[in-house]
Amino acid sequence: MANITYRDAVGKALQDSMREESRLIIIGQNLTGHALKSLAETYGAERVRDCSISESAMVGIAVGAAMKGMKVVVMIAYADIASVCHMAIVQSAAKLHYLSNGRLNCPVIIRLPIARFRGHGPEGNEVGVSWFYNVPDLNIAMPGSANEAYWSFREALKRPTPTLFFEDRSIHNRLGEIAAENPVAKAQVTRSGDRLTIIAAGRTAALAEDAADEFAREGQSARIEVVSLGLIKPLDQETVLQSASKTGRVLIVQDEPPYGGYALYLRSLLDNLPSGRLKVAPRIIHGAEQFLPYYDETSFLPSLANVVAAAKELIQIT
Repeated sequence: MANITYRDAVGKALQDSMREESRLIIIGQNLTGHALKSLAETYGAERVRDCSISESAMVGIAVGAAMKGMKVVVMIAYADIASVCHMAIVQSAAKLHYLSNGRLNCPVIIRLPIARFRGHGPEGNEVGVSWFYNVPDLNIAMPGSANEAYWSFREALKRPTPTLFFEDRSIHNRLGEIAAENPVAKAQVTRSGDRLTIIAAGRTAALAEDAADEFAREGQSARIEVVSLGLIKPLDQETVLQSASKTGRVLIVQDEPPYGGYALYLRSLLDNLPSGRLKVAPRIIHGAEQFLPYYDETSFLPSLANVVAAAKELIQIT
């Protein structure tokens, strides 16, 4: 397929899913006004439903619909607002399949856009992955490319348990191709290299690819291997360990502060490698331990310069 933006890949996944899944409905705010006007015109209010401003109610409706055999996409305005409906996500959506002993499924996608770099400040910049990371039966997708965005979305609707779909608006216009077949059952090795593995997800996976490209421009195209997680829960341990074993050096990049997210889990996972397989201890680049201000958000998050500098330092260690 020709190049498509990350944003349009999510839109295509939604359109294709609505066409193929007659029991799929969308719930959100002002959907018929502008966000999903074309889908609302095609499928009507029965399948594209505007709701009042109550995220907990929206998730509750989704769980009830799932109990009746429906599939549901819940459109939340910002990832931060997941805190408002935290109880509904954890106590209702995540536990439905388990509490019913598998008799009831919850194929629900909760879209959680991350709104950084738009001047939203502390109220609109949080990622929130770590808020949910230890909830069983709650899947977490954080696509870093158009391909991952499309196929992660399509795959989520097949699961009997809900998926939080974190999409970073800062990479909405990033171009990529959608593969003809679903490749996202595993993490993706988006750049191949032999000296250092960079592991990341979402925006930071795009950063890692940009870092690999910078090395290539410097004539070191075989140095950096990039593993884009795509799904960070469940996480593809096999691909991560294979790549780390291959290069012997690992840099993990996440936007969240140091106490949460996937970075610490990944570093503990790397402890399972045989002694001597890693040439140097894994390193983590993470977001600052503070709320992001209304200005200069980039100073408090991993940057391309941060990633390139850390990569060069790790490669030089013998």
